[in-house]
Amino acid sequence: MSGQLVEQLEFDFSFGCPCIDAEYYRDGAQDLIRKIVPIELLGPSTEHPASQRTRFADMLPFVRASDLGKAPCSLSVLLLCRYRLNACNFFCDMISKWLLPRRQVNVELFFSSDVRLPHLSDDLLSVAEVVVYLKSASEVEEARRNLQTVETEIRLGVVSNYHARRILEFKGLSSDGKTAMIQEKISSLIQNHSKDFDQGIFSQMQQFLVNCPDEFKKARDYHHMSRMISNRHSVRRLLQQTIALLPEKRHVILKFMKTRIAQKGEQKPVLGILAGLNFLREHERFEEEHLVAAIRQLLPSSRLVPGSCIADPIRENAFKTTYLEMEKEDKSDFLLQEIQVLKNGLESVLKEHIEQLTHPIYMPRNEEEVLRNIVTLSNQIRSAKDPAQVILSFDETRGSELYFTVILLRICRDKELSVQELFSRSKTELKYIPDRIRKITSFRHKYIKEAIVFRTFISSQLFLRTDHSVDLYKARTFLFDKLCGIIGPLRDYNGGMILKQNEQLDALKSALGKVADTHSILVEKFFHAIAPIEMRTSCAVEPLKQLFLLLLGTIKKETPRLPFAGSDCFSKQESDRVLAVTQRTKTKLKAIDALQIAVHQLVTISLDLEQGSFLALLLLSSEKALQTSLLTALRTS
Repeated sequence: MSGQLVEQLEFDFSFGCPCIDAEYYRDGAQDLIRKIVPIELLGPSTEHPASQRTRFADMLPFVRASDLGKAPCSLSVLLLCRYRLNACNFFCDMISKWLLPRRQVNVELFFSSDVRLPHLSDDLLSVAEVVVYLKSASEVEEARRNLQTVETEIRLGVVSNYHARRILEFKGLSSDGKTAMIQEKISSLIQNHSKDFDQGIFSQMQQFLVNCPDEFKKARDYHHMSRMISNRHSVRRLLQQTIALLPEKRHVILKFMKTRIAQKGEQKPVLGILAGLNFLREHERFEEEHLVAAIRQLLPSSRLVPGSCIADPIRENAFKTTYLEMEKEDKSDFLLQEIQVLKNGLESVLKEHIEQLTHPIYMPRNEEEVLRNIVTLSNQIRSAKDPAQVILSFDETRGSELYFTVILLRICRDKELSVQELFSRSKTELKYIPDRIRKITSFRHKYIKEAIVFRTFISSQLFLRTDHSVDLYKARTFLFDKLCGIIGPLRDYNGGMILKQNEQLDALKSALGKVADTHSILVEKFFHAIAPIEMRTSCAVEPLKQLFLLLLGTIKKETPRLPFAGSDCFSKQESDRVLAVTQRTKTKLKAIDALQIAVHQLVTISLDLEQGSFLALLLLSSEKALQTSLLTALRTS
């Protein structure tokens, strides 16, 4: 049939919206349909009407492009498909953004309309045309290479909303497009899971979309971000419920989400971790660095993905949620065993990384005590062979620095460098802040004792524990070692017992192995709560290890269940000792005191933890009657 007959061909036609009937709209839509639908389907046919309709349905959707000429030229792409919400927008986006993916193409014309062809289909149809301008020969050649692929993707996308999403995700959907898809996904969650999700999820979605940087959205698909929003909503609801039930307990809820993100043109595997917890005290703090430190304690080979942290902007309702992503240093995928390690251990480790903010302490130095310490150290030097004596006293914190007062007593020999000169020559990072220098007395009329008082400081960042508290024991040991390297051999007058305790603590940690790494803060609290104090250096490591494991097992049994049922006592009786862990009450303490057990036979450890108040006991006696009396007192009091 000639082109003139095609233009004059009449066929059944109407707009999808009855109120539209402008002549120029009608002519435009009919002209597009004549160009894209085969003549034998539009005009009179020898086929049976039912066969004609079946053939038309099988051919949908129609996508047709005009011939490409020499540059510069225009390219027209036509579409006719069954109506689907936003199908024409998808069609226009595909042509304008992905026909020339690395260039900005100029759209000269975009026309779309919903129409009906009653003699061919009962469905509402959409017809559209996009005309783009190609300026150069390179643009024409690139369009020729990409056109067939783009047409195939258009045919898939206009038929299926799912395929349209996946195509745009693969090509890199804009932030606005992903936002629309997230909103649609969240809406469907409420419709399909009304019991699990309420209208409050919309405000959380809005908060996420507002606070989330565009770079974050570009690197992640809409499906994963929708999971983030829905999981965050679920975690917050569950936290509110558990806090209402047990407000005095620490609650931690974790969600793990494997995904891939697009960075530098490649997809890399990451593990998304969503953590929600409640605060028990006013000045507790939990930020991105705390969560990362807890994760790396269990998986040292992991590291934070830069820019992946999304946290609640403010602390509200005494709880907080934080989301971040971790990647492997070798860029490999996370194994199921590694994720299981996090599921089993991260909750308890995370509790130890919650920071407690405290006010700086101001305490003026007691000058009388300084003079008394100088006299004490002077009495320790009785011969020329005695080493120099030193007392280290912690003064204060200033920002991130720990200040100490150092009292040094030594024999002043001829041509010996001053302490200030020794500091200058050592090229140490320690600063010498002079206070005073005193000559004490002559020694056998040959040597003079010299007392030097000065201050110095070190960075607290080197001695932060997992909960961001400062380990002054380690800081003091570090400072003493530094001073020995600068001044020479020193005797730590007030550090002998501290040294022995640190050695015993290290031995206990070594005996516990990985358990100590996972529960480092609890181990230190346990050790420094040992009473009487002398038992911290004299008690054997093995019974302390067994007692700690019994305490740890008791804590896990009590969480998140209800506290001790009054007289509950977890114990272990052996031939030469008894280990027991129970709830600490005044009644139990009185019952133990009434037994009048010798100090060197009974080790007591009293701990106030988030799970409750615990009393751990170690009876070092093989006397069966005494063992029975202690267990009876614990169970009946």
